[in-house]
Amino acid sequence: MAKMIGVVCVLILVIFGVFLGRYWEGRKYQKADISVSAITARLTQASDLATARLEYRGLIRYEAGEIRFITQKGFTMIYDAHIKAGIDLSKAQVDVSGETITVTLPEAVIQDINIDPDSLEFYDEKIALFNPQNKEDTVTALQAAKEDAEKNAADSDLLTTANEQARRLIQELLVPVTQDSDKEYTLVFRESAAN
Repeated sequence: MAKMIGVVCVLILVIFGVFLGRYWEGRKYQKADISVSAITARLTQASDLATARLEYRGLIRYEAGEIRFITQKGFTMIYDAHIKAGIDLSKAQVDVSGETITVTLPEAVIQDINIDPDSLEFYDEKIALFNPQNKEDTVTALQAAKEDAEKNAADSDLLTTANEQARRLIQELLVPVTQDSDKEYTLVFRESAAN
């Protein structure tokens, strides 16, 4: 009888072990629902996301002084600018409702304008007798070149391209997060109310 009770106990433990193993195995492969914090964490890792670049060749005219040949000096400068535009993902807002993920993105902005110093070419230099060329003239011309590049970048479709590229990159960035779920999520983009 004791032998029989021992065998029954062993069978109960084996059956319990099999069910417990299946339970833990099922929990191990059960896919998790998507949370706002998981998506937000993934987006903030990218932070300032540069999504579009523009190579721009510009020309500006610099003049200073009023009396020709005496105080009026100037030159024409050709320059190359490298312009980056993108979005700040730390300002993105995420909402998960059912099987819809809504990402509210800030508007793309010009993030950086870099004037290539090796590309500078100077033409039509006017020399003034009492107002010689100096380093400040070049610094002022470079600042004017930066403003010119920013204006022309804003007039181009650079920011539109940056917004479109940001959406594509975010879709790709969220693929691993959405694949870890049993549900099929729909990703919806909205523009920030401040735009």
